[in-house]
Amino acid sequence: MTDPIVMTLSMIMVGQILLSVPVLLTRAKKSVICLPLALFLFANGALAMEPVVSTYFPNWYQLYSALAFPALFVLAPSLWFYVEGITAEKPWQLNSTQARHFVLLWPAILISVVMMFLPKDMHTAIFIDDADLSDPLTCTLMVSILIIILLWLGQCAYTIYRIIHRLVAYRQQLKNVFSNNDDKELNWINWLMFVAISAWLFSLATLFSSSLFDNLLFNLRTESLLLLLLIWSLAHFGLQQKPVLTEYNEENNLNSTLNNESVSETVLDIESNDNQSGTTPESPKKYQRSALSVEQATRIAGKINNVMENDKLYLDSSLSLQKLANHVAISPNYISQTLNETLSANFFDFVNQWRIEAAKPKIIANKNTVLDIALEVGFNARSSFYKAFKQETGQTPSEYRKQLEKTER
Repeated sequence: MTDPIVMTLSMIMVGQILLSVPVLLTRAKKSVICLPLALFLFANGALAMEPVVSTYFPNWYQLYSALAFPALFVLAPSLWFYVEGITAEKPWQLNSTQARHFVLLWPAILISVVMMFLPKDMHTAIFIDDADLSDPLTCTLMVSILIIILLWLGQCAYTIYRIIHRLVAYRQQLKNVFSNNDDKELNWINWLMFVAISAWLFSLATLFSSSLFDNLLFNLRTESLLLLLLIWSLAHFGLQQKPVLTEYNEENNLNSTLNNESVSETVLDIESNDNQSGTTPESPKKYQRSALSVEQATRIAGKINNVMENDKLYLDSSLSLQKLANHVAISPNYISQTLNETLSANFFDFVNQWRIEAAKPKIIANKNTVLDIALEVGFNARSSFYKAFKQETGQTPSEYRKQLEKTER
């Protein structure tokens, strides 16, 4: 008899999925990135039905196990596609090359067909009673299942590695275009990865302990709870998450088209000044692929520093590379190149350096709370202010103030 708590957790999972998948399929008409998430949740729903089917519909268990087995091999590819889509710089689309990610699905389907047509007594002996059978068909089937499960574990590990690597690159790209990333960094996926890894490890540990020692060293309730947290997190945050870089680049392209003439005029002015000064800009290798010379980049650096100092753009908590580009009428790509190669900073760090400098006198004055100061100079949260302040000064705000007080004494 299935543990009633495990049964309850499974039913909650299935209910969450039944509520989320139709919403995602509706949204997929406008944003195809909702499809991988819907597929991931649907596959989890199929797997979560196991205790329900085995308890209340035992006569259907053979058919269920054959149909649910391939769902296991949809999980890693669909999760990867979802993360790839929400971190993409361009709208994510389905294409034929993505079929290679489902390479394990086809042998899994073949195995499920064999499972479906096994004699019922043989299926019960293998998958329910865990009996030892020595006939060639059973041995071949069990070895095939073992091999494909090991390959699946390898695919899961590789998928997690790719997701982590993708998130690192995505967060670095955010710093090139936004001055505040508190609500854009997809930190909830870190939690998701932790829960997913924990759930998979518990599943393996449960399988290992029950197979070798005929008892459960790890509680199935814990495994079910972790899976419920995984499903809830992905459904809750996934329904709210938008592809930030995709939306930014689409807006950027629109603004670039509208402002193309004024941007061109500014660049021509810079080039004209170069020619009038009689200088010949250097052409190091790092500039060979860009129309921007060293001299022009220096002039742009001076211009963006001037507008920061005089117009105090850093006080705008929603300041982005595109907003700065619009203000100075210079291409975002030129500004980004100037920041990275002339000022040796990404956009995020460049703006936050100005914010920290503006915060220092307020920290010393000690008339407002740290949160108030953080909000006044353009940060969205106390934690991001602390992190940026320590990165810039090597000290927390309170340590910085105390050190100055000691120096003055």
